[in-house]
Amino acid sequence: MVIETARLVLRPLQVEDVDDLVALQTNPEVTRFLSFLDREQALVRLEEEQRDWVKFGYGLMAILDREGGGFIGRTGLKYWAEFDETEVGWALDPRYWGRGLATEAGRACADWGFRNLKVPYLTSMIRPDNDRSVAVARRLGFSPLRPDVFRGDEVIVHALTRGAWEASAQS
Repeated sequence: MVIETARLVLRPLQVEDVDDLVALQTNPEVTRFLSFLDREQALVRLEEEQRDWVKFGYGLMAILDREGGGFIGRTGLKYWAEFDETEVGWALDPRYWGRGLATEAGRACADWGFRNLKVPYLTSMIRPDNDRSVAVARRLGFSPLRPDVFRGDEVIVHALTRGAWEASAQS
């Protein structure tokens, strides 16, 4: 599956993305809010993602620059069995922050999710101090659903309901 937007190409993460994923998830600005992944951990994560694609038909995706093809970050949909929810997530190389690319990628994933999955809502788990991601979630129409804990970190689970998505798609 490939999703194209005005500026981006989204495609499933592949093992060949390991160096780019490690560069992203070892960047101190990114790891303030997301897990640190060394090469071995990234390879395990990429293998898990490939299994998710087979099992669910969706998963995490590389965000590529549409013009140059360079790796910008990751996005996608992730099913979390412990919550029985599907999350829209995004993480970009800080060099690309402030350009609306996370919003563009997140919107494309949410649109795909609501068009193809029978879910009443999509979530996004965001640490309360991650102001940039909270702003992206708000731009996408997500609103706070509940406080929770994910892998030892306090998060606010934001949700975008199918009804809110349909209303925004019609306007």
